[in-house]
Amino acid sequence: MIYDLPSVRDQLWLLAHDETRDLRPRLDVRALSVGLTGATVVDLLLQNRVHLQAGRLRLHGYHPSPVADPIAASILLTVRDQHEPRLADVLRNPTHLYDRTVAALIAAGTLVEHRRILRGSRYRLAEDALATWVRSQFTRRLYRSDIRDGALDALCALVWALNLHSALLLPYSTAEADDILRTITEQIPVRAGTVSHLAVIPHLAGLVRHAIGDLATAPF
Repeated sequence: MIYDLPSVRDQLWLLAHDETRDLRPRLDVRALSVGLTGATVVDLLLQNRVHLQAGRLRLHGYHPSPVADPIAASILLTVRDQHEPRLADVLRNPTHLYDRTVAALIAAGTLVEHRRILRGSRYRLAEDALATWVRSQFTRRLYRSDIRDGALDALCALVWALNLHSALLLPYSTAEADDILRTITEQIPVRAGTVSHLAVIPHLAGLVRHAIGDLATAPF
């Protein structure tokens, strides 16, 4: 089955959770929130709503049309209200992005929430095969360099930036997967075209890595 899951952010969330263990995160949630913020920016780049220039996020057009995704809409408001903020600063302030992504997945019917009185809520996928499908698309891209899919390449770049591949069961060692993902990331400008908004993805991935590195020294 082919699923209609266009959001890079949603696909990253699914990859970053273990469906065999009650959807437990494979990463520290703070680090994942940084990655989800980067993925939301990628979604806006794919929709031609923002562009990155001199390290700053800028709206594409003077009067952008409304966006249905409330998380993406909040980033657009940040770009407008903070007068073209530095992408590095946006990534370092992923306010409740993890919880908001969960809420959005529940609202979309992708996740089902089971509330418990004495403990926190548990979640399950509405369709168990969805996580398998996302993982298979990701793994297929590692095998095949002929696949032309900017969103999938961006997803690979974010997995590399988060070092998520070290927590995934893949047909490669972590070192081999790291080399493949780095190559995919570095080749995005060539594959997308240097004038494409996606040409900035390697820079974005590098900023995600730096922001996560800063978490190691940040106070809780």
